[in-house]
Amino acid sequence: MRHTGTLFLSRTPPQASTALCGAFQLQLLLLDRLGPHHTEPWRATWTGVAAQRFWQTHHAALLPGTALVVELDRARIHTLACCPPRSEVQAHVIHSVHWCRRAAGSLQALQRGMSSRSMRCDPRNRLSKPEPCH
Repeated sequence: MRHTGTLFLSRTPPQASTALCGAFQLQLLLLDRLGPHHTEPWRATWTGVAAQRFWQTHHAALLPGTALVVELDRARIHTLACCPPRSEVQAHVIHSVHWCRRAAGSLQALQRGMSSRSMRCDPRNRLSKPEPCH
């Protein structure tokens, strides 16, 4: 099943590394604002050349609260070993991350519970499909 939507970067910075197969890999901890007091964490893993291009182009602008439109696949709920236990949805980016343009003060708007439907996204910032890791 594919999942497409606007998610927001969390306070945890994105992590760039190398996958076991040797390809570039980017992990993004994203938040889905379901309501004023309800967020759902998503950990998106993106592997390939498109992920590396996105990281090289936008890493300085990937700040907490930044809105991204993502298309994810293979979503699984994972319970973290912490006290109290928490869960997060882990998924893989299958193609395209759209950079969303937002007005100044968007982090404050996110913290006030602004819904993702009010964000304006620029489809011209669509990136190509990442290459699979073999």
